[in-house]
Amino acid sequence: MSTKKELKLLTELLNLEGVNVYSHRQYEGIGIILQIEAIDRESICGRCGLKSNKIHQNRRHIIKDLSWGEKAVFLEINRKQFKCEKCQKPFSEEMGFVKERRTYPKRLANDREKNQAGKNSKRKA
Repeated sequence: MSTKKELKLLTELLNLEGVNVYSHRQYEGIGIILQIEAIDRESICGRCGLKSNKIHQNRRHIIKDLSWGEKAVFLEINRKQFKCEKCQKPFSEEMGFVKERRTYPKRLANDREKNQAGKNSKRKA
């Protein structure tokens, strides 16, 4: 069981705005899995713009993040789905660090682009 202090440290190390680490596991040969969720308890409907705090369901998925040293890091995201009281339609909360239906965060994509650009410049030299 993780202490509040450990979880706070992991949240700070993860460095993703608006996200909280609430649990973690380490698997030999796989890496570290950090379970995360948004700090906000409400979200804005993309159809009508109304704020909602009525949770329809929780959807969990795992994405690969930047490694910590030699350890692979995966984020198990609890992306809440809300139900709009005006539209009566469910919608998922926005998480600024990862696009919907992606298996990696934006920062991992940026890191890969930088590494690829560095490899291409070395080949030209």
